[in-house]
Amino acid sequence: MIMRKIATLNIVFLLILGNALSVLADNMDRDWEKRTTEKLAENLKGTEILWLDAKGEDFLALFTSQTNETAHGAVILLHAMGGHADWPQTISPLRTRLPEHGWTTLSIQLPVVAPENQIEDYGKTLQQGAERIKAAVRCLRERKFLNIVVIGHSFGAATSLAYLEKEAKQKVVALVALGLQDYPFLKPAMDILGLVEKTQIPVLDIFGSRDFRNVINQAPDRRLAAKKGNNRQYVQLEIEGADHYFNKMEDVLIKRIRGWLDKAAPGMSIMVDENFDGNLENNDDEPSKR
Repeated sequence: MIMRKIATLNIVFLLILGNALSVLADNMDRDWEKRTTEKLAENLKGTEILWLDAKGEDFLALFTSQTNETAHGAVILLHAMGGHADWPQTISPLRTRLPEHGWTTLSIQLPVVAPENQIEDYGKTLQQGAERIKAAVRCLRERKFLNIVVIGHSFGAATSLAYLEKEAKQKVVALVALGLQDYPFLKPAMDILGLVEKTQIPVLDIFGSRDFRNVINQAPDRRLAAKKGNNRQYVQLEIEGADHYFNKMEDVLIKRIRGWLDKAAPGMSIMVDENFDGNLENNDDEPSKR
């Protein structure tokens, strides 16, 4: 009897300790993100700094209006694992140069895991990241954008798939996935191919010929998953000479994205019905497209 009580106490102690360590890790992650984004916001010039809310949690978003005479719509940008909303590789070039071609950009900060914590904890950020994408969509809808596209790089692309799975009624018209791959170390696990199969909006799957080996090797499986899901609007494109971050290939990357968006997400007026208040929770009907 005594041994049984001791065993029970040990289990309770381990549960309490586990919960305490989880809370400590979460606090470390939030502190790390706060320090990173506050410093980033202080140093950016010529960008509208927004602090959006996702279920009571504030996060950074960088809004850059299109400068072209023709407005095509808005792009939500999602950085890679451990990055930030103005990451110099891939994200910053897209954020600052797509506006020159008529696309307003909203680059958002995804949840990050502090260096002191385990990388597999990124599996726990997917739901949180999906809520942030939802908040970004709400922000753009409130600014009267209808034609909203998501461009996700690496883990940002994976996070976008997690968001699309949860959205029964899509407010995003197309997805560009850069360097998409699976992450077998995540806890909880993530089924990338299963999510690709479920995605029914137009998808451009771009990777480089010098990309991570995992990205290249899984390309046929991603094509097959899209085919199994009967997504006839899925396109896969390999950019010759490009690495995972498209270093020195930004011009080609932007050109390929723009060309595909012209077909998959053609520009439309950003005007909406006067009765539409931008609240996604209370508006079941789509605003009319003029």
